[in-house]
Amino acid sequence: MRFIYIIGIVLSLLAGKPSFSQDVSVTAKLDTGTMLIGDHVGLKLQFKGPSSLQVIWPVFNDTILEKVIVIGRAKIDTSFSKDKKDLTLTQELNLTCFDTGAYTFPQIPFRYRILPDTAVRTVSAGLCMLIVHTVKVDTSNVIKPIKGPLGIPISFREMLPYILAAIALAALIILLIWYLKKRKKHEPLITIRQKAKLQPHEKALQDLEKLRIRKLWQEGHIKEYHSELTDIIRTYIEQGFRIPAMESTTHEIIGQLGERSDFSKPLIQKVEHILRIADMVKFAKAIPVPQENENALNSGIEFINETTRPVFEKPRAEESNELSKQSQS
Repeated sequence: MRFIYIIGIVLSLLAGKPSFSQDVSVTAKLDTGTMLIGDHVGLKLQFKGPSSLQVIWPVFNDTILEKVIVIGRAKIDTSFSKDKKDLTLTQELNLTCFDTGAYTFPQIPFRYRILPDTAVRTVSAGLCMLIVHTVKVDTSNVIKPIKGPLGIPISFREMLPYILAAIALAALIILLIWYLKKRKKHEPLITIRQKAKLQPHEKALQDLEKLRIRKLWQEGHIKEYHSELTDIIRTYIEQGFRIPAMESTTHEIIGQLGERSDFSKPLIQKVEHILRIADMVKFAKAIPVPQENENALNSGIEFINETTRPVFEKPRAEESNELSKQSQS
């Protein structure tokens, strides 16, 4: 074995020495003369000569020798001298071998032409030797069992689906418990909060303000303006004082208001003024002056403000008085 190593070193020294032929030199050199089985080793090919030469680069199959395999080829690198007279071509091959032994590479021929001469000349690189060996095994040591695969810590991304599934399950359980409690108490699942009901005077004032903003009479819709105005006033009288104003004529409404002691004569006159103008517009096709239109709405606001009270406050008081009288009798 020692003899083989010595031969390899000598051949490697010879391979590093370039061959010359008419100012042309080629080299084929391994990165190392020895390697472990299955390892990689580089083979560097180089051609130097005048730039006027036409070089025919050697072509390699998948194997250089029977058991030395070419697993990679770099591109052929071209460089010139400063005066552009000399040319250098370089290529590196990546080799491997899966069997032990000493392998001697044959000389690698490089062909070229000296233009304009078409004759092909050949110059060869020197021999290379590669020694492939395996790792020595100490048989005196106890053979240890094969270790299992190493555990890799679980990342947050891997845990995220399980976390989301746990949250969804917890939410489902809480929802089921809430549903069962509601069902046991015979309570509705969803309770819709109703808006607080406006008092008649609040609703009437709100509607009058909306009517003012719409500017109907200013745009020529006088009949529509007075119809809506009287509807607001009639609705307020009917809901606030239990007088059937929506189905009564102007004369009937004024008569019923006059029968009540809580309505003063100026208040009744304001209501009558609003209703009379509306009747003239609707039935006599009268066209009030702008000031009358504005005054009618203002009179409605004054009437509501002066008669404001909670819903059915007086009727309930009257009912309680009647009940007390009946109990006394």
